[in-house]
Amino acid sequence: MEETLKKKLKKYFKNLHGEEAHDVLKMVLDDVEPVVIQYVLDRVNQNQSRAAKILGLNRGTLKKKIDLYKL
Repeated sequence: MEETLKKKLKKYFKNLHGEEAHDVLKMVLDDVEPVVIQYVLDRVNQNQSRAAKILGLNRGTLKKKIDLYKL
């Protein structure tokens, strides 16, 4: 996973063509977070309480993220 992320970041910075990078962490988190949440939800058969515990979130926050990412 680390190597894949490094390759994607390298591509992102290469494609800036001299422009200033900004909000890189947010960009990465916005790409990664829904994938992780969906994976965990699938592993626990969509049980949000169990998924929230595994993810280290409270259930309300998880529900907001599910809505945000339309999962």
